[in-house]
Amino acid sequence: MEPRFIIKTHTEALRPGNYSVLTAKCTFPDKGAYPETVEKRLTQFFPSKKGKEVSSIARYTVLTATSKNRGFGFLLDNMIWSWKGQVINTVLYYLGKKDSSDSSAFRDLADIESICYLRFFLETEGAIILKLAERFCKTGELSYEYLKDNIQDVFKEIYQEYIDIAPDFRARSRIKETFGEMKPERYDEDTLPHKIKPHLQALADLRILSSEETNGKFVFSPVSVGMTSSFSIIHSRLKNIQNMENMFLNHDYFPLIAELYSLTPARYTENHSDLLRETISYGYNIMRNGITRMADIDALIDWSCIKMLSEHNILIEKRNIEEFFNRIRKEHPSSIQFHVDGKGRIAYLVFTEPI
Repeated sequence: MEPRFIIKTHTEALRPGNYSVLTAKCTFPDKGAYPETVEKRLTQFFPSKKGKEVSSIARYTVLTATSKNRGFGFLLDNMIWSWKGQVINTVLYYLGKKDSSDSSAFRDLADIESICYLRFFLETEGAIILKLAERFCKTGELSYEYLKDNIQDVFKEIYQEYIDIAPDFRARSRIKETFGEMKPERYDEDTLPHKIKPHLQALADLRILSSEETNGKFVFSPVSVGMTSSFSIIHSRLKNIQNMENMFLNHDYFPLIAELYSLTPARYTENHSDLLRETISYGYNIMRNGITRMADIDALIDWSCIKMLSEHNILIEKRNIEEFFNRIRKEHPSSIQFHVDGKGRIAYLVFTEPI
């Protein structure tokens, strides 16, 4: 169990559009590179930024795209796409953005992109999103100055709650060790913006948060969702760190996402199996390895959840898709093959004939 938030980041570095550019233009599914090489490629797509600033944005975008420092895990350490990167690539391909030469096209998120990225932000940044929701629910709006001055208290609250719910001594020790890497004193004035702004910018891009500037000062507010607000929904559903962990460990992201985007989806039933078959087939054709023809099962599951919700307004669960795969294996055993990863876990599949 690791605290769900990213500490090491930089202003502008957590914006979802950056990761789309990183995936579509700077990295590959089967061609590794040094991080510095990828960073250099990425700097070309920030034309309005210059010098040290653009280098920092690129460096932290690449850093947070990997699993190191509790990042998103879109890329492996060798800069090849992980299964999450495969999902992002499939979404971009579906939208026709994959080959776009206009980098600004990646900044504005289509609905399917917002759902995709919010799913990954909840997984990786869920704790800080929850803690911000608690504060916004008390006041309705918060100034940037307040958020900047209180961000280290937010971090400390998160770590303490994770220590309190840690299942054993080893887990508590690991969390304490990570917490010890943070400065015990307050961050200096130059560092504070890079601790809070990236999270706020990302939530604004995902249409969870809005901002307004008055007399040079920024005030942030939750986005209205019907008769309630985005952060009221987050707070009422997630409740606390322990409950959030239970939900996310069960892959229970999409009911929350649907509510945040004012969707009223139908629950998946067997009547929707043709749509699911079509969705899986599309994803498999984009994701499969050119030589082995294998595709990652987790990638296919998340792609299917995202596509079914965004395009067909159907809420499907992970278990529904796993049951679909198992039914294919039972009814047409020659049409599907499962393969294990290095840990012996069934992680990949191959369709030997159209499903």
